[in-house]
Amino acid sequence: MAYLEKFGKKTSMMAVFLMVMILVITVTGIMPVKAANNKTEIPVKVVYTIENKVVPAQGINENDNEFLKASYTTKLVAADGTSASQAIIDQCGAKLVPMYPASEIQNPLKFSGLESQAYDFSGAIPALLNQYVIEYDQSLAGNFELTYWYEKERTPVAGTDFEVNKPSFTYNGNTTVPGSAEQEALISAAEKLIQDSLAYRLPSTVSGHDAVLGTTGKAYGSWLIFTAARADYTPHNGFYAECYDAFVQKYQQSNKKDAQGKPLNEGFDANEVAKDVLAITAMGYDARNIGGYNLIEMLTNDKNPSEGYFVKQVSEFAIDSYNYLPDRDHAYIHELAAKALAGAVSHDDPLIDMYIMEFQPIAAFYDPNAKEGDAFYDVKQAMETVFIPYFSRIQGYTGLFYSGIDYNNAWSNAQSFIMLGTGDIDIFQSAFIKNGYSMLDILTDKNKSFSADEGQIARGYEALVRAYSNENKLFDCTDVSNSTIKVNNAIFALPEVSTITSANKAAAQKGLDAVDTVLKSLNLTASQKSSIDMSKYNAVKAKVAGTTDPTDPVDPTLPTVSCLYRTHIQNDGWETAFKSNGEMSGTTGRSLRLEGIEIKLEGDSDLGIQYKTHIENIGWENAWKANGGMSGTKGQSLRLEAIDIQLTGADADKFDVYYRVHAQNFGWLNWAKNGESSGTAGFGYRLEGIKIVVVPKGETPPAVEAGTNTLAFVSNN
Repeated sequence: MAYLEKFGKKTSMMAVFLMVMILVITVTGIMPVKAANNKTEIPVKVVYTIENKVVPAQGINENDNEFLKASYTTKLVAADGTSASQAIIDQCGAKLVPMYPASEIQNPLKFSGLESQAYDFSGAIPALLNQYVIEYDQSLAGNFELTYWYEKERTPVAGTDFEVNKPSFTYNGNTTVPGSAEQEALISAAEKLIQDSLAYRLPSTVSGHDAVLGTTGKAYGSWLIFTAARADYTPHNGFYAECYDAFVQKYQQSNKKDAQGKPLNEGFDANEVAKDVLAITAMGYDARNIGGYNLIEMLTNDKNPSEGYFVKQVSEFAIDSYNYLPDRDHAYIHELAAKALAGAVSHDDPLIDMYIMEFQPIAAFYDPNAKEGDAFYDVKQAMETVFIPYFSRIQGYTGLFYSGIDYNNAWSNAQSFIMLGTGDIDIFQSAFIKNGYSMLDILTDKNKSFSADEGQIARGYEALVRAYSNENKLFDCTDVSNSTIKVNNAIFALPEVSTITSANKAAAQKGLDAVDTVLKSLNLTASQKSSIDMSKYNAVKAKVAGTTDPTDPVDPTLPTVSCLYRTHIQNDGWETAFKSNGEMSGTTGRSLRLEGIEIKLEGDSDLGIQYKTHIENIGWENAWKANGGMSGTKGQSLRLEAIDIQLTGADADKFDVYYRVHAQNFGWLNWAKNGESSGTAGFGYRLEGIKIVVVPKGETPPAVEAGTNTLAFVSNN
């Protein structure tokens, strides 16, 4: 709305001026347009003159919000271009003023931070102009009325309502590569930021359970766990064991079973599964057996749909994270390379991280020395003709990246770092030095919030650090030295029990020796050992020991025994699925008591199991419960404080039962066996978790973690 000022009598001088103007209009042929108030309309437009910007050689302003703001002047001109109309505009003092003077102007004109000889601001000006109006002295306008976009209730149109020049944004040309000492310092600073960021986002007070499953007010998630594991950050001792137990709980509580009651690898969200695989693998566990569920099969059987972004890309990283499928082809990598070379994308999102994430998997296959005819020569072409030049082009005036919408966007920086690091690109080459800045000179604030993914920027820096240090690439977890995958691969290589005879038992024994060698070479935690399914190993070992007739395979002398158990947990109730062979039943980090337990055996009809518990306010049960019966109480909210377990039956002397508990304030205690008490007495402390394993007589149970209490039972009586 124009701000008009009413006035009284016209002076004789004004009358003469208006008569002259009418005469000029008549002579020049302008056809006057009468406004509703019988005044002649004169359309006005705004001319912007934006100054060129040059990045100084010294004292570069790193505050991009201020430095990238464009400096400009404005002038109001007649839209019809006539001197007569312009004279009226000038005569009445027309000027551009904020619509709301007390409010800060939004959407100021800003350069992107990228070098260019001709910035086009025409798309940004309408949002700016809509915050302004034209003010003029109506008394000096006489019978003329100035009109513009706001009075016409429309958005400003380029050419009609405004004009703007195309200014340049020029770099100072400093592409000096930092020396080795400076590079080391930059990498060290990035490493510190990684650790600080993870400590800030995943502090020591967060349990593995909450990290995997989240809490009421906080989500952490597998991406953050993966990043922490790859960066060798551990919130507290036992954190990753807690994470593993939580992953097992997550999949088992889905209760997806087939007709035989076995875990069914269908109906999960593949995008979520892929992220879980990466976290589990980075922690040193095997994603092919998470409480009986095979997460790798989920990513390859086409029975786990997902609506998540880039599920195929994340699945590629997950499946290749420990070479889970060594013989598979990589047709998808070639498909991505072809799309990149053709300039095709599957979305129209302007953010560069969306573009980068679509093609990220090819970076892992980039070999700068590849030659025509090599398997991944197409990846070399895509990286060197499309992506490396692209990253150099979108790198801004302080070495950081333009997102497609704004400068120094954390997600865009992170995804750029991940692809560059995964491709082992030298980030200190001159192509990536802008105005003397590398992409590590200005680090992201660790307190920055990343919404859906709080660890994304730490993951990006970790990718760059790994590339610089010649470590395994971010998603290549084969450098995880203590991984159960190595053991499981050796077990999978064992022959089937039914094929073993005296003639080939030597070869089977070599397979057993290979498993033993792998186990001895590793320093697995108790949690990792309990996650390994040794049933095939034990069966092959027993068959080899008992096979004498080369033509008639016999049953092993020692049947494989599985111990199954589940607990009744405060607030949660009974676990939906039985745990087995050293897996944890119960919870950690949630302060929930166990109230009941059921235990049973499978695999030997001549072997049984019995057990009794020490119950709050009741003490030790008078009678043993056996073979799946419940020990504890129902509906009384009474904690279990200790437990005794022993084997029964004709084969009881051929096996040992080991068990250990997680007790309030003590954590995990050591193993008890064959009827010994496990837990506490005289403290009033609850049991929170339990692990049970049945092994052949004389075989030792899994080792316990360093720092575990040496006692299996602690008494204060």
